[in-house]
Amino acid sequence: MSISFKQKWGFLFLLFLTIAYLVLYYFLNAPQESRITEIYFADRITVAHRILIQKYNELNKGRVKVIPIDFPNPDFSTNDRKEMLARLLRGRGDGIDIFAVDPIWVQRFAKWSEPLNKYFSEADLKKIQTSALTSCYFEGELYSVPLVMVYGVLYYRDDLLKQNKNYKQIIEALNNQITYEDFIKLKNELNTNHPFYIFTGADYEGLICVYMELLLSLNRNYFEVHSFNFNTKEAQTSLQILVDLVNKYKIAPKEVTGLTEVPSYQYFIKNDGMFLRGWPSYDKDFVESPIDSAKEKYLRKAPLPHLINSIPTSIFGGWNLMISKFSTKKDLAIDFAKFLLSDESQEIFYNKSGHYPVVNSFYNSKKYLDKYPEILKVIDYMKMATHRPANVDYTKYSKILAHYINSAIELKMPVKEALSECTNAIQTDKVMLKEF
Repeated sequence: MSISFKQKWGFLFLLFLTIAYLVLYYFLNAPQESRITEIYFADRITVAHRILIQKYNELNKGRVKVIPIDFPNPDFSTNDRKEMLARLLRGRGDGIDIFAVDPIWVQRFAKWSEPLNKYFSEADLKKIQTSALTSCYFEGELYSVPLVMVYGVLYYRDDLLKQNKNYKQIIEALNNQITYEDFIKLKNELNTNHPFYIFTGADYEGLICVYMELLLSLNRNYFEVHSFNFNTKEAQTSLQILVDLVNKYKIAPKEVTGLTEVPSYQYFIKNDGMFLRGWPSYDKDFVESPIDSAKEKYLRKAPLPHLINSIPTSIFGGWNLMISKFSTKKDLAIDFAKFLLSDESQEIFYNKSGHYPVVNSFYNSKKYLDKYPEILKVIDYMKMATHRPANVDYTKYSKILAHYINSAIELKMPVKEALSECTNAIQTDKVMLKEF
C-alpha cells in the first residue's frame, strides 16, 4: 500500500473522528429547549396565573414548560370561551393538555376529559372544600378538580353613598342582606340620576346566574322537584322581578339587556352607577387595565339583595381544572394541577386575582385567618352560595332559558308566555341555537 493511500485513509479516519466528536459535543452542549416537554394550559391568564406558571417553569427548568393559552376577559364572554374550548377539543388533537371550565360545564366536557380518580387520593380530596368538589363529578366519576371559587356579590360606590345623610343606616341594611323591596325604596330615597343597579342581562350564562339567585332563594330544591320545568309560581316570580327592575321601577337601565361581565363593569364605572351585581374577583380583574382608578378605589362589597321571605342566595362560580383525554402528557398535566392546588399557589390566586381558594387550610388555619381577617366574612357569605343544577344537558338548556329570560326583560313577550315556551323548547328538545 502506498504512503499516499495510507495518508488518504488516515486523513479520512481523522476527519470522521473529528466530525463524530463535533456532533457529540454539539448534542451534549446544545440548548435543552428541544428536549423540554411542553404542557398547554387553557384559561383566562390573570396576574396570579402568570406568577404561578413562571414559578412552576422555574422549578421544572430543563424538563417541563407550561405554555398558556389565554382567553382574555375583554375578548371572551363565558359562552364564547365554552364554544372555543369545545371546538379545540372536538378536533381530538393534543393541542390542549389541561384546561379550566366553569363548574357547570364539567358534565358536558366529560366526554373529552380524562377521569381523575386514579390521580387524586382520598387524602388529596379531603384537603379541598366540599362545596367546591360538588361540581367535579359526572356519573360518580371524578372528572375535574376545583381551581378557584367565586360567588355573586353586590358592589357599591362608597363615595356616592356617603353623600346621603342616612349613609350609616344604608350600609347597615346592605350588610344585613337587604331585600329587593327595601332596595327599590332605597332607589327612590337616593333620588339619583345615575344608574342605580347594573346586572348582566345579556342573552348568555351570566343572566342565568342572576335569575337562579332569585329562583333558588325561593326554593333551594327547585330543580330536584321541578327539573327544568319553569311553569311554576317561583319561576314566574323570579323573572317578573327582573322585568320590573328594568321596566317598572327603573332601578336598572335598559342597557343591561346587552351587558355581559366586562361591559357591565365598564358601564357601571363610566356612568357612576351606585350598585353592581358582580363577582368578587372584579377588584383584581381590572388592576392592570383600570377603567377609572379614582372611582374604583371606592368599590365595596355586600351580600346580594333577595326577595322578602326568601333565603339570601348567591350562585357559585369559579373555575375547575380538567385534563384532555387526548393529551399525551397527562401525568405532567396532573403534576401542574396539584401545584396549582398547593396552599402557596391558592394564596397567590387570592392575593393577586381576587379568587377564593378551594383548599380547606385557607379557611381553618390560624396562619391565614390572622393574615386575612376578612376571610371570616367570606365564610359567612359562602354559606349563602349554591350551585346551578348539574345536568349533562345543562349548557343546552341554559341557552334556551337565557334567550327567553332576556326576551321577557326586553318586553318581547310576557313572563308567563316566555317561561311556557322555554319549558316546551326544553322538554321537546327543540334547541334553537347551535350546540356542541
